[in-house]
Formats: sequence, C-alpha cells, structure tokens
Amino acid sequence: MKEIRTDFQKLFEESKDEFLTYFTDLIRIPSVNGHKTYQAPFGIGPKRALEYILNLSKKLGFRTGQAGNCVGWAEYGPETEDYFGVLGHLDVVDVVDDWNYPPFDLTLREGYFYGRGVLDNKGPLLSTLFALYLIKKQRIPLNKRIRIMFGTDEEMGSRDIPYFLKEQKPPYAGFTPDCKFPIVYGERGIVDLTVTLPITDGSLEQIDSLKGVFDHSFLPDYAAITVNGKKTEYHGKKAPSNAPDMAKNVLPELVEDNQDLTGQTGKLFQWLNRKIANQYNGKNLGLDYRDEDSGELQLSFYDLEKGIDELNFSISMRYPVTISEDMILRQLKSQFLKRMELRINRSFPSTVKDKDLSYMQKFSKIYEEDTGLNGEPVTTTGATYAREMPNIIAFGPSFPGQKGIAHKGDEWLKYSDWLMMMQIYYDCFISELVDEQ
Repeated sequence: MKEIRTDFQKLFEESKDEFLTYFTDLIRIPSVNGHKTYQAPFGIGPKRALEYILNLSKKLGFRTGQAGNCVGWAEYGPETEDYFGVLGHLDVVDVVDDWNYPPFDLTLREGYFYGRGVLDNKGPLLSTLFALYLIKKQRIPLNKRIRIMFGTDEEMGSRDIPYFLKEQKPPYAGFTPDCKFPIVYGERGIVDLTVTLPITDGSLEQIDSLKGVFDHSFLPDYAAITVNGKKTEYHGKKAPSNAPDMAKNVLPELVEDNQDLTGQTGKLFQWLNRKIANQYNGKNLGLDYRDEDSGELQLSFYDLEKGIDELNFSISMRYPVTISEDMILRQLKSQFLKRMELRINRSFPSTVKDKDLSYMQKFSKIYEEDTGLNGEPVTTTGATYAREMPNIIAFGPSFPGQKGIAHKGDEWLKYSDWLMMMQIYYDCFISELVDEQ
C-alpha cells in the first residue's frame, strides 16, 4: 500500500492520543451477548458499549439517537430526509483460554493491536466515526446527512436490526465495515444444520463421554472422547467457520480413530469419515458446487454430540450465489443413512447487489487510489449486516490476504491498517457527501 497522504496523516496525528484512549475504553467493555434485561434486549455488556459510544459521539459534537435500546447512531450534516449510512457492531464473541494478551484490554505491540473486538468490529467502526470527526473538525460542509450506526447483536443473528427498522427508515445507501476490502457486492448463502441419528441397538454405550469446545462460529481445536473407559484427547488449531482450510479441526481425526466402534454407532463414524470429515468443499457428498463469481461451496464440520439415545453432528455450509438452499438440502439428504433427521439452525439466502451503483464505483476507485490495490468488487463467504439492512454493502476492514483473525484468541489489527481504513473512509465520505467544485 502507498503511504497515507500527508494532509490526512497530519489530521490524524493531532487527534491520535485522544482516539487511542477512546479505542482502549471501548475494548475494555466485555460486550458479549447476554440475557435480556431492562432496556438491554441483548444483555448488559452490549448495552454498556452502546451507551459509551453514544456519550463519546455527543462529546465529539454529533447528533445522537437510538432505537429499541439496541441500535444507536451518530449523525452529521444537514437534516435531510434521506441519509447515507454506516452500520457496524459493538457486540463481540466470548473468549476462551487461548489468549496471550488480555482480551478485554487494548494492547499495541510491534505495530499490532490485540484485543477482543479490535477487528470484529469495534476498531473498524471507530475508524468510521473518527474519519467523520476529522471532516467535522475541518468544518467541511456536507450536502447530505450521514448516520454512523452502532448495532449490538450482529454475532448472534442481527436480531437488533428489526428493532431499528420498526422505528427508523433505512439509508439510501451505505456500508458495513465488517467484512473485507475491496467492495463486497455479494454474500454467499449460508445454511447451518444439525443431523441426528437415533441409536437403537445399544452400541452408544461404548462411548462413556464425548466433549469439546464446540460453537458454530469456529472450527474446534479441542475434543475428548472416552470409549470403554479409555479417554483420548485431541488438540488442533481453531479458525473461524468461514475459513475451514486454516484450521486443524480436531473432529476429522476423532471420527477416523473411532471407525471401529460396533453397531449403528460405528456406522455413523464410518459415514462421517467417508462423507464429511476432511471434505471442506463437500465433494464426497456431491455438494462441490461452484460458480465463477463466488467460487466453490465451503463446508465446516464443527460439532459432534452424544445424546441419551442418539448421536448428533453439526455442519455449516456457505454456498455459491447461483445455488439455492433447496438444491443443497436435497443433495445432502440423498446421502443420508436411514433414519437420519435434519434440523436447520440458521439459514441465510445469498444476497447480491448491483456492483455498478455509482457510489460503489466511486468507492472502488478511492480504494485503488489510496492503497494501490485492485478495487474490483468481490463476493464473500461471511455474513454481515448487509443481509439485514436494506441498501447496505460490506466494505472493509480486512485487506487482501488477511483471513481467519476474528472469533479466536489474540484477535489482531495492524495499526497501519487501522490508519489506512480511516483514510479510505474519510475519502469516501467526502466523495459521497461533499458538493463537487
């Protein structure tokens, strides 16, 4: 990437210490989703983070508001009916014991920020607020209203957005800084499901226990199984569920090692090993669909559970934008063992926007000018607010080649990247919101 322009660098340096203090304060709020309580539909942590950033926005001189006690905003510019929107989130995934740095503190070491939420999504969201503040600080007049919105439930399914849309109209255009660069015009479909096989022949008694650190948001790095009194532990490498190729998933090895179990239990382990275990593209299930724009299907095997008289496994699939969920499910069921039953946990159809929209073309050009990189719009395997909020696309924060950072220990963001994304957003805001001379 080319160096950040001198004028922007100077502007940033004047406020750098102030910005870093605010960043530190926000990271220190453990805004993990929790139980609904008074005026906090998604828990105390996310609401505390929302209150902090609204107070900060007022301090910086912005108009503020909130809807449903879960989506707040900072506004600048004339109070026109329509507005340009930026939508990010303050909630974060929980932490486990895989950190070398304090997860709820901002650590800056050798040019990298570390902390839960530095990338997903507090750091990038703050970069948009600070970029707008630098415009405001210069008293640059805007011809349109801009609203930077702070969500609090993106990690658990974007349940906050209906609250917002019940009270407020959506932006005429905008972006979420919660994916990757360059502009993302399409997001793949996602289906997350659990398959159950009843065990009726008593063979489940061979397994004394089956435990692990399992969650739909990542590929597991630990599991333990005890078979006929013998315990075996498995250790791997965690990665987000949309980057299975970057993980050392412990479940394939566990499944392979236990194929010799007898009866229906053994048949399921054999089937899992043959059909799913290491097949990140679903080939052995006949699910290796692909298209030119969004690539091949991605399959993540993230959970294996022992019930009272059943075995359950869970997978998520991110499929090309030209493929339907019905096609996926029909093909999957055709490969099932007898008596397997399927339950859908989450389902998001593909979403595709017109990449020729004027503001997307402008932003792509700015991205190319600021970074020296190719700005051609792309698709993603991720799931962002762009699926829930009308007229929103994803734009940033990860740069090409950066993946598998969020949802695990030592979440990081390069200091120089934080500065660069702030520069990009600053330039984009001016291009969209300031009259051309």
